[in-house]
Amino acid sequence: MELLFVLLVLVAVVYGIIKDYNPQAVLALAGMAIFAVAYWLGLHPILPADKSTGFALFDLFEVFKGIFSYRAAGLGLTIMAVAGFATYMSHIGASQALVRVAVKPVAGIQSSYLMLAICYLVAVFVSLFVTSATGLGLLLMVTMYPVMRNLGISPASACGVIATSQAFEIGPTQTNAIFSAGQSGMDPTSYFVDYQIWLVAPMLLVTMVLHFFWQRHCDRKDGWDPALHRGEHAELDEQGAESVQAPTWYALLPIIPFVLMMTFSKLLVSDIKMSVEVAMLLSVFIGMLCELLRSRSVRTAMAGLSSFLDGMGKVFGPVVALIVCAELFAESLKAIGAIDTLLHSASNAGIGSGLMTLVMVALIMVAAVIMGSGNAAFLSFSTLAPAVAAKFGVPAVTMLLPMQLASSIGRSISPIAAVLIACAGIAKVSPFVVVKRTCVPMAGALVTALTLNYLLFM
Repeated sequence: MELLFVLLVLVAVVYGIIKDYNPQAVLALAGMAIFAVAYWLGLHPILPADKSTGFALFDLFEVFKGIFSYRAAGLGLTIMAVAGFATYMSHIGASQALVRVAVKPVAGIQSSYLMLAICYLVAVFVSLFVTSATGLGLLLMVTMYPVMRNLGISPASACGVIATSQAFEIGPTQTNAIFSAGQSGMDPTSYFVDYQIWLVAPMLLVTMVLHFFWQRHCDRKDGWDPALHRGEHAELDEQGAESVQAPTWYALLPIIPFVLMMTFSKLLVSDIKMSVEVAMLLSVFIGMLCELLRSRSVRTAMAGLSSFLDGMGKVFGPVVALIVCAELFAESLKAIGAIDTLLHSASNAGIGSGLMTLVMVALIMVAAVIMGSGNAAFLSFSTLAPAVAAKFGVPAVTMLLPMQLASSIGRSISPIAAVLIACAGIAKVSPFVVVKRTCVPMAGALVTALTLNYLLFM
């Protein structure tokens, strides 16, 4: 009976997500309903006897409060600090300066599709420090896009490259990477250096090569000859793109947290520890000092801190609350015994950890395409991975890493993803045309990730 109820709830959750109901509310209500049924059937107490409030309804919200307190004070604070830093860097023009500096060296390349491939690598490099997929896409559309168009590259090809710049969410300052590292029981720097980079480096090469040949193939099929379009100037709608003009040397500021975290780790200085939050806060105050030197105004330098705090607040609802609600849902599935039953059935059917990883990756991919969000897809379902991995006797990271990569890859082939819609709108092409240009490179990247994850870590 309980499994039938869980199945009905899962169908309701999927329906709610597809119909664009608020995912936090969907997951929270689903989790509470399952907890209530598990308690009513006598399968699992909502809270242990020594922690119970004495009333089941209050216990439900006590569980919710406990998860909120734990996550908001730990992982939630980390993610909010990263978001606040990204907002502050955009506010003072440092992110824009970084993109301008990174794009400038490729402007002299004369081979159209070689330029396209190199631009992709430059865009991914910048994504290490500009963590918003849509924000980075907009910045590249007003800097890199005209460079590619003037060399005769088609609007669809240029958009395909730019829309996949954040397709892997690599580095210790990315939201999904931070969450995946936490669920794996390691710090973000170790996750990046010991696991993520070994998959992502080959993935970048595969994706770059596929972009070169796939965009050229699609252009030829569409009758587009770059030689006939050289020197064309793209007409851009820069609405929504930041226009702050900062000094060129401001390009160094977004890199500071990454450098700090890599320096004060087991790679270089292991005696001193540097958390993500401290790296972000320190970097913000360095930015305020730079603003003081530039503006000669203490008031202006201090006022910039508001953008950092605003950035922290804006990510609380969409990301931190989603993590909390997803964890409540995952805990309810454990309480009613659904996870144990699923894993027992998988074991009896001879399904190993490798095949179960493929199932989890497929779930994340479908969710990311449907929701148009890599964060929402990954944060909604990844909380189940540690329990699944433990039952199969494999490290949680071996499941979480491909799931994390699949979430952002799935977003890159979703026609309703904000970054695709933004890039397509500026270039005046259909989002579905951009999806056609991203699907083959992203498929190659996903196959590469799954193959290397199996060979290296499982």
